Amino acid sequence: MHNDSDMGTVGRPPVKATAARAPLLGLLSFAALPLGAAVAYGAQWANHGVTAGASTTGVSIGVLASAAVALLAALGSRVRQERWAWLGIVGAVLGAAPLALFIGSMLLHR
Repeated sequence: MHNDSDMGTVGRPPVKATAARAPLLGLLSFAALPLGAAVAYGAQWANHGVTAGASTTGVSIGVLASAAVALLAALGSRVRQERWAWLGIVGAVLGAAPLALFIGSMLLHR
């Protein structure tokens, strides 16, 4: 049997994207830090007085939320093929920085 599935593209140049989209999700990745801080404040407020010794509960939830929102926004930016892809990448790095600092402080804390 003979497979003719690639015969329609032989000799044609690759098709380029016609227009890049506005970097909405790339810019949204920068909003991960304030969103993470708001989630941390809400989690700390909800946990106030409930559990003794759980002073880092709000911070841990906030840094995880910040990293997750930044990562999802950066991935969405790449999937949408937005203009200025570096915005989403830088936003994801900045959004994950509090998580790296939190984990580092947990490792070095006695």
